[in-house]
Amino acid sequence: MDFYSNLDSRSLDSETPTLFEIISAQELEKLLTPSIRYILVHYTQRYPRYLLKVANHFDELNLAIRGFIEFRQLSHWNSTFIDKFYGLKKVRNHQTISTERLQSQVPTLLEQRRRLSKTQIAVSLFEIVGVPYLRDKLDHLYDKLYPKLMMNNLDPKESLKTFVQYYFLKLYPILLSVLTTIQVLLQVLYLSGTFKSPSIIMWLFKMKYARLNSYDYNLDEQRVNKFLNKTSAGKLGTGNNRIRPITLTESLYLLYSDLTRPLKKGLLITGGTLFPASIFLLKFLEWWNSSDFATKMNKPRNPFSDSELPPPINLSKDLLADRKIKKLLKKSQSNDGTCPLCHKQITNPAVIETGYVFCYTCIFKHLTSSELDEETGGRCPITGRRLLGCRINKTTGEWTVDGIRRLMM
Repeated sequence: MDFYSNLDSRSLDSETPTLFEIISAQELEKLLTPSIRYILVHYTQRYPRYLLKVANHFDELNLAIRGFIEFRQLSHWNSTFIDKFYGLKKVRNHQTISTERLQSQVPTLLEQRRRLSKTQIAVSLFEIVGVPYLRDKLDHLYDKLYPKLMMNNLDPKESLKTFVQYYFLKLYPILLSVLTTIQVLLQVLYLSGTFKSPSIIMWLFKMKYARLNSYDYNLDEQRVNKFLNKTSAGKLGTGNNRIRPITLTESLYLLYSDLTRPLKKGLLITGGTLFPASIFLLKFLEWWNSSDFATKMNKPRNPFSDSELPPPINLSKDLLADRKIKKLLKKSQSNDGTCPLCHKQITNPAVIETGYVFCYTCIFKHLTSSELDEETGGRCPITGRRLLGCRINKTTGEWTVDGIRRLMM
C-alpha cells in the first residue's frame, strides 16, 4: 500500500523515513477511530434497532477488531495498518551495527536480524491500540470528576477512593504535559538525526522506523503462495514415492482446494485494496454527513424556500393614481399608532413582509378576502407588493396566508 504515499520516493532516503511521513501516519491513525465512531453514531440515529448496541460498546469492539488487524499486520509486515499505507515499518534499532554496510553486502541477513521480536510486537500493538483506548477512558474519567473538584466535593481525607480521585485530577494534566514535552523533544532529536526513535515507547524498547523494501514483499509473496497452496500434492502423499492411487476422499479434498484457490486469491486482493480504499471512504462519508451540501440534497424541495426570492414589485401607475392607495400611503407615513386599514388604535399588532404594522384581524381579513387572482390579490395594502406568504389553495379555492407575524409590545 506504500504506493498511496504522496511523496516522491526518488528524493527520499532509502532507509530512514522523514519526520513528515511519520507525523502524517500518526495523524491519520488518530483520525481513523473518530471517523468510524462519527459514521456509526450518524447511522445509529437512523437505525437504532440494529446499531444501538454496537454504538454503546464501540470502544471495546474497536479495540478487539483493530487489535486483531494490527496484530496481523505487525506479525507479517512489522508494520501497522496506517504505516504500511505510507510504506513504513518498524525494525530493531541495532546501534552497534552499520546498517548501510550490511544492506549492501548481506541485505537478507540484515533484514532477518532487524525483524521485531514478540515482545516488541506486543509493545507496538499496545502503543497503537491500547494507549488510545486508555487515554480515551482516562479523559472521560477526568471530565466526569473535574466538576466535583471545582465544587469542592472531593475531600482526599474522606476515603481512599476520594484520595485517589483527588490526586488523579491533580497529576493527570501534569503527566500529559510531561509526556507531550518528551514526545516533541524526541521528534526534534529525530529530525536532527541524533535519535532514531521518534516516540517514547519505541525509544525504550529499541525500535525505529524504516521503509518497506524488496525483502518484505518477497516474504509476503512466500506467505501468500503458502496460503494458496496449503493443500499441495505433497501433503497428501502424492509425490514421486507414492505407490497407491489417490483415494476418493483425497480427490474430493484436492477438488475443494482447486475451487477455493480463486476465492482465497480474491480475498487477498480485496483485502489489499479494500482497506486502503476504506480510509478515503471514511473521510468522504465524514465530510458528506457534516457538510451543508448533503443537507441540501436530502432536504425535500420547497418552491418557496429553495428557489430564489423574486425582486419586489413596485406599484403600477394605475395603483399609484388610485385615491384609496394614496390615502393609505399618507396614513402609513404617520406614527400615530393607528391601523392603516381600520384607522383606529392598533390592537393585537401584526407585521407583514413589507414591514408595515396592522391589527391582526384587519390584515388577515384583508388578505383572505382579496380577489382570487395571484396578479392582483395577496398584496400589501400599503405598497401593493406581492406577499410571498400569500398563496391560493387550489383544492379549496381560498387564500392561504402564512406571512403574518404577531408583535409582542
